[in-house]
Amino acid sequence: MFSPKKGIALSQAFGAVLTLVLVGVLVIIAIFLFVNLGATFTPLSAEANATTELITQFGTYPVLVGLVGTIIFLGLVIGVLVASFVFGGRGGRGV
Repeated sequence: MFSPKKGIALSQAFGAVLTLVLVGVLVIIAIFLFVNLGATFTPLSAEANATTELITQFGTYPVLVGLVGTIIFLGLVIGVLVASFVFGGRGGRGV
């Protein structure tokens, strides 16, 4: 009666998108906490310098989250295209 659909469902991307959003939110929260922590130290102290360096290092992570998200998105698009060529058209039958 019903033939199972072949290919990749885009709903399978939910876990990857949720993970990227959570990592991005946690990085933003960590930067906010480190900025507030750095404000409690006296300027030019070792603690203030270490906190500033930590904030600088954490500031590069959102770019990496965006890069990973782009790679996952492109992987899904390529997967959908390949699945449509392999399983589409004449029902996946050969010539």
